[in-house]
Amino acid sequence: MNHPVRVVLSVALLVGALLFLQLRSRGEAVPLRKSLDAFPTAVGEWNARESTVFDADVLSVLKVKDYLVRRYVDSGGRSLWLYIGYWDSTRKGVQPHSPKNCLPGAGWEPVEASLMTIPLGAPYGPITVNRFLIQKDREQQLLFYWYQSQGNVIASELSGKMLMLKSAMLRNRTDTSIVRVSSQIYGNLPATSERLVRYVQAMYPQLNEFLPD
Repeated sequence: MNHPVRVVLSVALLVGALLFLQLRSRGEAVPLRKSLDAFPTAVGEWNARESTVFDADVLSVLKVKDYLVRRYVDSGGRSLWLYIGYWDSTRKGVQPHSPKNCLPGAGWEPVEASLMTIPLGAPYGPITVNRFLIQKDREQQLLFYWYQSQGNVIASELSGKMLMLKSAMLRNRTDTSIVRVSSQIYGNLPATSERLVRYVQAMYPQLNEFLPD
């Protein structure tokens, strides 16, 4: 198959998919199982200390259906932040904002970016997440983030969009979420990374009580 033919077929498939989605544009918003406000304030060795409420300008940009921004502290007084954003539908241009795009706009510059596989206890298999080291002036932070869509954990933005297109066509669903855990560097980078891994291992089973499969 020559290149012009492949281009025409690709465009035709894309147009067909978009038309199909327009025809199925109603009745597919999927609610959370429970409001994110009810997310546990005690997670493993961490306890919640404060929450953040976005102002109207931020919410008008994010367009989340529900969200949680909460600071947890361990027994050693070390803080981390949990952010969960949920969209019951991502039609009409609504979609999660990638930290790779929004953090530089807030003055944070990327230092390292990689993927990390985190083992989980039964019955869950390991998950692969984004591991992102960022810096502003002399301050560094480490964050893990991933997209959780209909029971799937996705690190790649492109893979997430492809999965969403498939789900929209087959299930008439475009609901998704982003989960982000972040911390300043305490001691050194490996120790901070291990602490975030432990938090994710303790927190992840709770997500299924809130996010729809």
